[in-house]
Amino acid sequence: MKANAAATVAVGPQALTRLTIVICTYHREALLTKALESIMAQPRPQNLDVDVLVVDNSDQATARDVVELCSDKSPFGMRWAEAHPANIAVARNVGVQQAACDYLAFLDDDNELKAGWLDAVAQAISAHPHDVFFGALDAEFERPERATMATQRLFSRRLDAPTGHDLFAFGPDQTREIALGTGNTIIRRAALPQDNAPFDVTFGHGGGEDYDLFCRMQRDGCRFAWLAGARAHEFVPAARCHPSYLRRRFFVGGQTFAAGVARASAYPLAKRWWLRLKALAQALTMAAAFPATVLRGGEAVLDYSYRFAGVLGKMSFGDVYPIYRRMAAAGKEGSSR
Repeated sequence: MKANAAATVAVGPQALTRLTIVICTYHREALLTKALESIMAQPRPQNLDVDVLVVDNSDQATARDVVELCSDKSPFGMRWAEAHPANIAVARNVGVQQAACDYLAFLDDDNELKAGWLDAVAQAISAHPHDVFFGALDAEFERPERATMATQRLFSRRLDAPTGHDLFAFGPDQTREIALGTGNTIIRRAALPQDNAPFDVTFGHGGGEDYDLFCRMQRDGCRFAWLAGARAHEFVPAARCHPSYLRRRFFVGGQTFAAGVARASAYPLAKRWWLRLKALAQALTMAAAFPATVLRGGEAVLDYSYRFAGVLGKMSFGDVYPIYRRMAAAGKEGSSR
């Protein structure tokens, strides 16, 4: 079981908890600017010492100018770091390595914080013993008419529960209403694996490095909680609502779910095969329901295809599909960073 005592640094007459907000970015300067401005607009809670670290995963250092411009007017310390090669897990690990803090808050570069986010974080980490807190995400679609129910759920994180409500990445108590990922997530530094590279780079071109980490953290005794007041929204470009992209995204989600759960098991190989068999049964059940879905037509058929792709991902024998690399090569918005 990981220790739950938060480390602090003494500053003046009271002890401040150190929070580093880490944003990993890749060629999205306009969105990054909005993300940083939303942080800068947050009032500083008295019990938090806050700084911002932007990790640039591009080879061209495209985010450096944005960080320098924002740092001149930021009420919080703000710095830029580079991470190579282009791999989201590599970038997240650089964020961990360069953040001297008690808690890390991971945001994506397409996230914008809503009012009261920093106050909610400060209250949660002082009042609750959990190791990871997951905040709410509201999707802002560039093309709202393309957002099916499954698409909205993929890009949103909503839960009707109070702050401190326990969440689980896998197992019989798995929280199925939401996906546990690093976007708008606060992690106790001491709860992370101590090798200073907690995110597995083998997931870095397809995603799921965060879910894999959370599965291992839960296995090691860490506790997760909902953080109701820490709200953010995520911009979703039209390219990420295209059916071909979404089918690949759901397929990768199935792959990474199965890989993360299996790797956290006492018997990974046996668990992986058990998950494949369960997915096969799910696929057969879905196949039987397909004619009725066709009769409903439209959005129902699209969402069926996305869910079926996820089931196929759970049955996969191959490596995680490199969706980030393929979309970047095609010049599209393929990264979720």
